Amino acid sequence: MMKFVTRVLLALSLCSASKLRSKDKFGFYFPVHSQIPATIELLQSVRKHYPNSPIYLLQDGGNVDFGPLCKEKEYNCIFDRVHGQNSRWNPHSWMARFRKATAALGTEYVIYLEPDVIVRKHHTIEPKHDAGGIYDDFNPHMGKETIRYLEKMGRERNPNFNVSWIHFGLSGGSYYRSEAVMDAFDPKHVKNIDFAAMEKKEGDKTMSSDFAMLVALFARGWTVYPWEEVSQHWLSPKKPDEPERKSEKLTAAFEHNHKEHYNDRVPEKEGKLIQTFSERFPDTTCHGCVWYHDADPAQLYPIPNLWLQTGTCRATLGVMYCIHTKQAANGKRKPKKTKASGSPFWGGHA
Repeated sequence: MMKFVTRVLLALSLCSASKLRSKDKFGFYFPVHSQIPATIELLQSVRKHYPNSPIYLLQDGGNVDFGPLCKEKEYNCIFDRVHGQNSRWNPHSWMARFRKATAALGTEYVIYLEPDVIVRKHHTIEPKHDAGGIYDDFNPHMGKETIRYLEKMGRERNPNFNVSWIHFGLSGGSYYRSEAVMDAFDPKHVKNIDFAAMEKKEGDKTMSSDFAMLVALFARGWTVYPWEEVSQHWLSPKKPDEPERKSEKLTAAFEHNHKEHYNDRVPEKEGKLIQTFSERFPDTTCHGCVWYHDADPAQLYPIPNLWLQTGTCRATLGVMYCIHTKQAANGKRKPKKTKASGSPFWGGHA
């Protein structure tokens, strides 16, 4: 009963937040862990160019408390904390948390941030699709079978749907229509995606957030295509004989892959505000190991505790296997696969 009441109160609070912020067109979702200097720098940049846009800062498993910082007028962000589930490598967890943030922001669009993003200016080119990120033609593309599978699913909602981008690129700086997020990331739709079968064809990238989000959006017939206002920062300059880098746009408002602020000194004022939580949550580092029954965050399958800190998990034929990374790091022996009992993989089929 108490769980039910808590969920109702949370839903009401998210609805209230949506109504309060419905006048804002763009909001920002920023999940963080332990990177402090770059987080401060990015929050300051967002406030400089988007002074009134709501920001949802999520402490996703780390122990750094940004709550007092968010209460300051110059930062003014919503702060939340959740148990670590390595969401960026676990699709069910990632989409549930992204959807909750979207509801709390209550804006027409959400711009997703990562600590290695810089903001140059307020964007001038408006979104043309339901989501868009980097022109990442340098990344692997979807296979033909996956495209056919997603187009078939997507046409149930949108009869004229065709896959519009075969890479992914939904990293920091990407935008999302909130309506699309609330629909595509809804557990009743996410549960229909067969991640287990897809991983066999697409490999490890299936579990990564930028690919999994693309899959979920396409599975509901929403359009995704690169946005001119987000760019990829390349560490090495383009050689004269290299083809044009369509991913690199020096005029873009957002640019991904900047790590130059990671070791900056934390300003004295911010250093006093940022604390460490007294209650430390256990963290999770495995891939494809966090699953919800029917994609419902209230029905979490057990996470294989043996591998929380030391392993990488994979779903194969409906069974979770974990590879011990310490053993894998020893070049003399092949990694040993161990069946993780009590943690069934839940894709589109049982």
